Amino acid sequence: MTDDTILSVADLSLRFGAKPKVKGSGLLAVNKVSFDLKQGETLSIVGESGSGKTTIGRCIARLYAPSQGSMVFQAKDGPVDLATLDKAGLRKVRREIQMLFQDPNASLNSRMRIGEIVAEPLEIHGIGTKAERIERVRSLLERVGLSADAVNRYPHQLSGGQRQRVGIARALTISPRLLICDEPVSALDVSVQAQVLNLLGDLQKEMGLTYIFVSHDLGVVDYISDRIMVLYLGTVMELATRDDLFAAPAHPYTRALLDAMPARVGGKHRKRKVLSGEIGGPSGLRKGCVFAGRCPFATDICRTHEPELRPWRRRPETRVACHHADDLDLGSYDQPPPEPESLP
Repeated sequence: MTDDTILSVADLSLRFGAKPKVKGSGLLAVNKVSFDLKQGETLSIVGESGSGKTTIGRCIARLYAPSQGSMVFQAKDGPVDLATLDKAGLRKVRREIQMLFQDPNASLNSRMRIGEIVAEPLEIHGIGTKAERIERVRSLLERVGLSADAVNRYPHQLSGGQRQRVGIARALTISPRLLICDEPVSALDVSVQAQVLNLLGDLQKEMGLTYIFVSHDLGVVDYISDRIMVLYLGTVMELATRDDLFAAPAHPYTRALLDAMPARVGGKHRKRKVLSGEIGGPSGLRKGCVFAGRCPFATDICRTHEPELRPWRRRPETRVACHHADDLDLGSYDQPPPEPESLP
C-alpha cells in the first residue's frame, strides 16, 4: 500500500449459501477481485446486472462479510483490514466509510422527518449536542441544494432528486473519507442526474472525498470517473483509466459494453451490437474464462484455462484478463472494430 492509497483490496471473494464441506457449493458472486484505490479519486465499477458490482460495494461497507480476501483501509488511526474487523471495530471505522444507495425512496424512513434522518448518524455515534446537530443538518441540507426548512418535511413530500440529495447529506453528516455510491442516479431523470453528478463532483473537491461509483451506465461513468473496473460474473475483466478505456478497450467484454452505448458516427446513430451466446453460470466449478461463452474471439484455451488479470502489452498501466488481448485490436468508442476474425 502506497502513501496515497486509501483502500487496497486483494483476492476478495464472496459465496452465498456455501456449505463448508462441499467444494464449489453456493453462489459465487465475487471472484478474486483485487484493486487499489487512491485518496481523492473516483473508481467506477461497471458491468451488466448481476455482475457483482453492488456486492463488492457492500463487502467494502461490511454489509456483507466476504468469504475470503482482504480489504485494507487506511483509517485515521492506521490501516485496518475491513474483512476481519469485529462489531466494535466496524462501528468505529464506519464513521469514515459511508454508502449512498440506489433508490432514495427505499433508503429513507418514510416515518421520519428529513431533519431526523440526516441527524441520525450523529446521534448513533454520539457526536455534538442537540443544537450542534441541528445546525450541522441545516448546513448540509443547504450545501446539497435543499432549503434548511426541509428538516420538517417527510420523504414523500420531496421529489426523487431531492430525496437523493437528502441521502447525500446523510452520508456526509459524519465527514466520511470514502463514499460508496451504488447506482445513485439510475432512478432519476436525465436532467436531475446531471445535477446530482455535478454535486458529487463539487463535494469531492471541497471535502477531499474518495468515491467507489457503481453503475451500469457507461455514459455516467465517462463523466465522473478517474478509473474504471469492468466486471463480469463477479470477475474483473479490465481495469484502466477512463480515457484509456474509451480510447482503446483491451477486453472483448469492454468492447461489447461500448457497442451497447448510443453514439453518433458521421451525424447518424450507429447500430448497437448485442452479444450472443450463453451466459455462464456463477458457479465455483466453472472452467476457463467466464466470458468465453459469449466472446467472438474465444478459442479452446479460453474454455479450459482461466486468464489472469495482467498488464496489457500495448498499455502496461491497463490490466486485462484475456488470453488474446495482446493480439486484438478492438478499436475505440468512436471507432467500432472490424468483424472478428478467427484466432489460431
